Amino acid sequence: MGFDLGALGVAIASVLVVGLLLGAGIPLVYALAIRSIESQRAGSNVIAGLLLSLCALLAIAGIVVIVFGKQLFGI
Repeated sequence: MGFDLGALGVAIASVLVVGLLLGAGIPLVYALAIRSIESQRAGSNVIAGLLLSLCALLAIAGIVVIVFGKQLFGI
């Protein structure tokens, strides 16, 4: 029974990516959407709509993971 540094690295990277995506990533996407709306460039409203939709989907994904994480991942 040894200590597997490879598995530990994968676990740390997974937690970091999910944390950034579902944690700090949502305010970042929202800020980019608001900045796009304020830029008044051609097509900026479409980009802002896509970014706000992505923000909503990430928030919903986070809620689903929190509520149904055990059933989804079996942990």
